[in-house]
Parts: sequence; C-alpha cells; structure tokens
Amino acid sequence: MLKSEELCVYLERLRSARNISQELFVSDVVSIRQYRRYLNGESDIPFPVVDVLCMKLGIQTIDLLRELEVERLLESTQMTNFYNSIANGSLEEAQKFIDSINPDQIIDPENKMLFVHGNAMMKMQLGLISKQENYKVNKNLLGYPKFSKKTIFTEVEMLIMSSLLDYSENPTETHEIYNKLKSHLSDRSIVLSSTQTSSINLTLFRLAKYSGRNKQFEDVIEYCKIGIKNNLATRSFYLMDYFFYFSALAYYRLGDMENYQTMLIKCFNVLHFEGIDKKIQKFTNLINSDFSIHFQDFVLNYYKNQLDDSKGTVN
Repeated sequence: MLKSEELCVYLERLRSARNISQELFVSDVVSIRQYRRYLNGESDIPFPVVDVLCMKLGIQTIDLLRELEVERLLESTQMTNFYNSIANGSLEEAQKFIDSINPDQIIDPENKMLFVHGNAMMKMQLGLISKQENYKVNKNLLGYPKFSKKTIFTEVEMLIMSSLLDYSENPTETHEIYNKLKSHLSDRSIVLSSTQTSSINLTLFRLAKYSGRNKQFEDVIEYCKIGIKNNLATRSFYLMDYFFYFSALAYYRLGDMENYQTMLIKCFNVLHFEGIDKKIQKFTNLINSDFSIHFQDFVLNYYKNQLDDSKGTVN
C-alpha cells in the first residue's frame, strides 16, 4: 500500500499533462469519489490500482516510482530556495516561483506545508495580511493546539511551529511551544528528517532568539553551537553570521569576555567571506549598537593584540 498524497498528486500531474479527463482516467478502475479520497490522503492507494492507472498513462509502474522520487527531490530543492528567498527578503524572486507553480500539483505534503507557510509569511512582509492573520494561517496549517500533543514531528513541522514563537502574543502558548521544540531537539530520534536541510537551522535560530529575549543565555549558546555544527557538517553558511552574533551577545551578557570577543571575530570573518555589502552593514550597525563599539576598530585591535601576544611569546 502507498500513501496517496504524493503518488496521486503525481499521477494527477501526468494525467493533466496528457489531457485525459479524471472520469476517463479512473473509469473501470475506481469511482471518482474513491479516487479523490486517494488524492486527499484519506485512504491508501493499492498497488493493483496504481498498475492500471499507469497502464492508462502508458508508463511502467517502476518508471513512475523512479520519476516520482526524482521529481520530489527536485521539488524539495525548489521549495527550499523559495522559502529561503522569503526569509532573506528576496520577495521578487519568491514571487516568480509562486507565479510558476500550481499549488495543487505539489507532490510532497511537506513541501506543500512549506509553500503555504512561506506564502503567508511573504504576504505579511508585503503588508497584504497582518501579523495575526499570518499567525492564524500557521496555527491552522499545523492543526494547533491538537498538533502540540503529537510526540513525533517532521523538521518542516518544527520550522512552522517555531514561527509561532515570533507571532504569538500568548506567553503561555509560546512557553509550551518552546519547551516542545526544545525537548524534540534534545532527542533527534523523535524528529522525522526531511529534505529541507535548512529548516532545522532556522528553527534553531528562532529558538536562540526566543531564549535571548527571555535571558536564557546558556540555551542561546547551545542552540547556536548546534547550528554552527550543522553548517560545518554540510559546508553551509546558512545563518552562520547570526549564530556567531547571538553567541557573542549571550557570552557578553554572561560576562565571558574571551568567548564574546571570539564569537564577534568569527561573525566578522563569516560576513566578509560571504562579501555581501548590505549584510555587512546590517550586522555592523547591530553590533555597534548592542556592544557600544566600533566593529571594525574592535577587529583591528583584536588582531593587533593577538600579534603583540605572539611576539611576546616568541621573545
């Protein structure tokens, strides 16, 4: 038995591309009503039904399954790029993606959730919906609060739930969400991994930000360590600047000046390695304000002191 949500959406895409009506496609196989149950994920589609529908499309079932996996991975990459463009404020790029896709033909249910979540976030950024309307979209998408009673989440579900930390105005609710996410991060066996490789780091980013707001600085450091480790393992720079910046803030608040300085230097190095002027200026302004320093002078003095110390050691 196969879950119908992915397979049937792909069958629908192929049926539509071949310009075959639904009625003709399922005639002498299943009723239209039953077929739509498969499409809606209300029941599983048996292999014999898949075989017959594939014959109607003129393809082998094994070829369909192979093509489905290739398409799903491609779709996941595209959806990740779409979501990242929204998170990075590249809304024109995100709009091009929206214009090019039919939401009803998104194969992977996780990708469909990410699309709805990203689309709502984009509308909020454009001022088309309010912060509270965006919050309601995401709560409905998860089926919250019933959803919070689940014991196993996917990474995309965790990502969407973490967004509620930013939008909820209910402290009791945000505290519950925070604890649920924290417990799942500490036990990765109860998190279903997905192809959205950046989703877990964005969840960590939101948890670190929430912890900082609540003066839980040790937690901030721990989340940032995990995010940095994830990036090093995948050779990615996704949110690396924020992880070093948040770490610096946390160490500073804890009075650990050595680690505070080290994290700021690493933030500077990441920013200038990427070389995105707009981002460099953004973080420079934040750091100058948060630490009452001149960021570039701080870096120059840091390396000067390091050089002086090394000379002293040699002598």
